[in-house]
Amino acid sequence: MTSGEREQRLAFLGLTEDDAQLLRALRPVLEPQVDAIVETFYAHLLKFPATAELLRDTVTIARIKQIQRDYLLRITEGIFDEAYFANRLRIGQAHERVGLSSRWYLLEHGLLFNLLTPLIRQHFTGDPGRADATIAALEKVFMLDAALATEAYIASDRHRHLQQLDSIVNDSADVIFSLDMEGHFRSWNRAAERVFGWLSEEILGRHLSEIIPPELLRQGELVQIERDILGHGHCHLETRRLAKDGREVPVEVMVSLLRDPQGNPIGRSAILRDITERKRLEEDKLQSERLAVIGTMSARLAHEIRNPLSSVTLNLELIRDEVAALTHQNPATGGEARELLRALDSEVKRVQRVTEDYLKFARLPRPRCQPVALNELLDQQLGFMNSSFAANHVKLVTDFAGNLPVLQADEDQLWQAVLNLIRNALEAMPTGGTLTVRTAARDGWVGLSIADTGKGMTEEERQNLFKPFFSTKVGGTGLGLPLTQQVVVEHAGTIRCESAPGTGTTFVIELPTQ
Repeated sequence: MTSGEREQRLAFLGLTEDDAQLLRALRPVLEPQVDAIVETFYAHLLKFPATAELLRDTVTIARIKQIQRDYLLRITEGIFDEAYFANRLRIGQAHERVGLSSRWYLLEHGLLFNLLTPLIRQHFTGDPGRADATIAALEKVFMLDAALATEAYIASDRHRHLQQLDSIVNDSADVIFSLDMEGHFRSWNRAAERVFGWLSEEILGRHLSEIIPPELLRQGELVQIERDILGHGHCHLETRRLAKDGREVPVEVMVSLLRDPQGNPIGRSAILRDITERKRLEEDKLQSERLAVIGTMSARLAHEIRNPLSSVTLNLELIRDEVAALTHQNPATGGEARELLRALDSEVKRVQRVTEDYLKFARLPRPRCQPVALNELLDQQLGFMNSSFAANHVKLVTDFAGNLPVLQADEDQLWQAVLNLIRNALEAMPTGGTLTVRTAARDGWVGLSIADTGKGMTEEERQNLFKPFFSTKVGGTGLGLPLTQQVVVEHAGTIRCESAPGTGTTFVIELPTQ
């Protein structure tokens, strides 16, 4: 490869000296972790039949690991000279000779990128701009190496390679598409079809704005992306994109400038990663941290309140005795005092209930699991509630699956979680209705559903149900459902809510049988 050809490839990717400096600064971050990364990479290789077949002896394994370690550290030198290009071409040719597909080579870079990105973000926590720039520089290097591997494949069999390259793009787990200079779609891979719901033949020729939420268009996101591309040759951001059905998908986006062989701009290429699951995990982690803080605060607050409340209750009893004595002497003077005492007693008891809810939430112990027959537990406990159902004009319907597997669970905690849901159901049906309790079994899981015929919930209410202190009831603490969720999670289970205004509400709990 000539010097001019090397420069052309570096210019196409926008791999500059600034990127090289960012990569050199990455070395002290990477070096302590490089062995762990290589071990993870090696474990991943064994999942592929082609590579697992090759990695049968210790000499080959040690050599593969050393090559990978040298490669990762070589990247942080930031030197992309003739020797670098020649080395990468040799590796690509070696892969071709042993029969490794180009799809595997691209997956290798994807794995390394996923392993390195969290390290970079963690190291540059206080400087997200630099983290983005470093990640972009790393992605350029991987794109360069993938391109060099592509050329090695082309040199051996151009037609077969082009077919494989098309397969790589289409088989990628990430969304990959390209745009012309006016922002119209020119290509659209299968992952894009899966994530956004648009078939290739439907989206090609349409404008990029089809998949951008209107508020982001109004805020000028496209203008900002273009500004970054023109200034740096690429743009990296987290944002949202619009599916065909109107659903918004959180994504991580990398947009780069596309050039022709002469270096003239001809469009844009984009790689989008669906980060829905990552966002959910981040939200779950944040929720867990919030619950931990709330639990500590609740325990302290409830403890500080409970002792004075006991004193207040005792003194109210003494005052009630005094009023009773005075009323006995003069019946006309005690009526108003008794009413005030009743009101005070009611409010004190309400505060005591709130305090107990806080303590129960804060001090939920780890479950003490033992065999639990769910059908028998429900049948017994629901039987004790028949008078409560009758008083609330609620008809109880049960549908218990036969031969339900035995659960390993804390019986008291599990019933407390179910009882919270039943009480909510009764409160949702103030004039009466039907409460349906069902059990079912499937593939190592036991399911329990509790459905009411109440007024149902709005989508906003449903989305906030399990957030501490959120309540749709006057005087509610908003801790009942978070407590229920906490019990279910401690039992390695899941809980979800299905509801809409006017259709009632159904809570579904699923618990593992092992």
